[in-house]
Amino acid sequence: MKLGAPELSEEPLVLGAREFGNLVHSVLDTALQATVRQRAAGGQVDFAAAVNAGLSEIRARWEAQEPIPPDFIWNRTISDVGQLARYALESTDQRADGWSSFSEVAFGGSNPKSDAPLPWDPAQEVLIPDTSFRVSGYIDRLDVEAGNSRALVVDYKTGKVRDEFVLNGGKELQRCLYAFAVKALLGHTLVVEPSLLYLREQQSMPMTDPDAALTALKGYLNSARANLAAGNAVPGVEAADRYDDLAFALPANAAASYCRRKKMSVAELMGDATQVWEAK
Repeated sequence: MKLGAPELSEEPLVLGAREFGNLVHSVLDTALQATVRQRAAGGQVDFAAAVNAGLSEIRARWEAQEPIPPDFIWNRTISDVGQLARYALESTDQRADGWSSFSEVAFGGSNPKSDAPLPWDPAQEVLIPDTSFRVSGYIDRLDVEAGNSRALVVDYKTGKVRDEFVLNGGKELQRCLYAFAVKALLGHTLVVEPSLLYLREQQSMPMTDPDAALTALKGYLNSARANLAAGNAVPGVEAADRYDDLAFALPANAAASYCRRKKMSVAELMGDATQVWEAK
């Protein structure tokens, strides 16, 4: 039996942060494919037309399949998404020749979300080097230079800009996992440049030393595996978080009481495996 959080069944007054992010990602995926087709046809890229096409398609899909806010708020939301999507496309566009662009790129066995071309076989296994961890998922935006010599990996963010960080206590692993996937599937000599792109503040946060971050993460993963193999599967720092699908297994109001009481004992039991929680 698979357990998970329930989906919304009633029309919301506004979209939640997660739903809004999913909407932006869907529009960006559709709009990027439109720009790829424009460029392949030899024409000039029209970002506004691409975004409008993406908005039209995704809006119709959401209105047919998802709970949406009242019309006035929904129209305002669509307008907001359009502005963010246009900025994302314009700021990440590779105008030089020899680049190929992809979005929502499936890897590690994930099913492709569309029939758009991919830079690799999405069914191919992705193993993090020197660990026994396999990863899968979707890369928000990937640009690959001809000859597979260089790749730009972008993770879109619709929330607020945070202070400079790399792993952020284990909360922000996307850039690292995406970089592992790109190297595994396109070649370990490839230079990967991962970054976060905050759409509202129009700010890019590139990872300054990707190799050091990947090396550190491998160490944290191996410590975590050894800890779990020893039977120390206890609630971590994110237990009972707002988006923790397994919070129902903890006592009521666990974040405010139970988890705090257990914090010292958990840290003592897990030992080195807790070091990732302090990673910048």
